Amino acid sequence: MTLAINQAMTAAFIAESPVSIELTPQVVQIQSNGSRKLVPGAPRLLQEFKLIPMTFDQRPTVLADGVERIISYTLLGTHDCEMEVWDTWIDADGTTYLIVAMAEGFGYEKKGLVERRLPVG
Repeated sequence: MTLAINQAMTAAFIAESPVSIELTPQVVQIQSNGSRKLVPGAPRLLQEFKLIPMTFDQRPTVLADGVERIISYTLLGTHDCEMEVWDTWIDADGTTYLIVAMAEGFGYEKKGLVERRLPVG
């Protein structure tokens, strides 16, 4: 009974300010030189989530091709939603979000840990 109550509470929490997202899974593709590359797979159905900001510092990170700000979020979904590590989506501004890890959902929710990367400058 407690599990069903928690599932209902999670759904209600998401319904207060949902974000509709079509996640795209990434598929590992073996390159001709033997390396691996993540390429977009078939998009999942449109689902409703709650996108929760986790950091406000937008820490600058030095990469080979420049400096980016990395912004962290939790993507909260119901226990039966479809999301996996490496799923991505692009928002209306053209910014890509990437699920980098999954957190424990205890059977009543799913939580993806997400990074959003923005160029500095």
